[in-house]
Amino acid sequence: MRYAELEKILSKKLLHGRVEIIGQSVAKRYIYSVNFDFGSQKTVIIQAGIHAREYITCDLVCKLIADFDKNFTFHKLKCCPNVIFVPMVNPDGVELCQVGLKSVRNLQKRKFLLSINGPDFSLYKANLNGVDLNTNFDARWGSGAENCLLPSSQGCIGPSPMSEPEVQALATLTKQVKPFFTISYHCKGEVIYYEFYNKKENLKRDKKIAKIVSRCTGYKLVNVMATSSGGYKDWCVMRLGIPSVTIEVGKDRLHHPLKEKHLKQIYRRNKNILKILPKIEREFDNGLHEAGT
Repeated sequence: MRYAELEKILSKKLLHGRVEIIGQSVAKRYIYSVNFDFGSQKTVIIQAGIHAREYITCDLVCKLIADFDKNFTFHKLKCCPNVIFVPMVNPDGVELCQVGLKSVRNLQKRKFLLSINGPDFSLYKANLNGVDLNTNFDARWGSGAENCLLPSSQGCIGPSPMSEPEVQALATLTKQVKPFFTISYHCKGEVIYYEFYNKKENLKRDKKIAKIVSRCTGYKLVNVMATSSGGYKDWCVMRLGIPSVTIEVGKDRLHHPLKEKHLKQIYRRNKNILKILPKIEREFDNGLHEAGT
């Protein structure tokens, strides 16, 4: 999915979703959210497209948005929590990955990007500053096994935690909304990550919630805390105490970037994710009750 395609989709009037701008990218492209309000006291954030080459996740989230809008009454009757979708966190990177340097207007920025990557941007993950946004959050920032300090197509942690405008936009939204659960869509591998230095009292609850997601998608749970750091899920779990999962869609044997032809199978595995949100909310409430809070 291209950025222009996303804007075209969001320009069409949704029956129940409210489109908002939560921030801007390095190149001043808008970062959009789509909000569904069920009148609940609790909210879920579902974000995608934080890594440029993983733009298939933007397509997936847009399909989920369309499903949610169409079946709003069904979800309301099921007492669904409010849901905020952020379908493309890294619009500059998504454009760069798909169309190359012609997507970048600033000539100095073009030279910079060429110097850190070369002419082929099809596997690019970072933003226009050469910072990997999913290493830039303030959660053991810079401690990952594959982190690097210099701008790069992937792995660069940035000059400081939360330095990038895209990260700031998502973090600000999260602090304002105070979600009880978040989902981050990435690819690939068909696995789910849920741990990151969880508080001891939250670990049992968070694993139960992750198992609900695993049963829904058929993806297995994996723990790679030793190699991860600075991700959005990491920050939510470690700093905010929010149960969160990263869902890696697409078979591991596939090559980046995943093609549109793979979307059907990915959607089939994830189409019921919205139906389990009330169950996740109940598990969250049970965790609070068991903890005596």
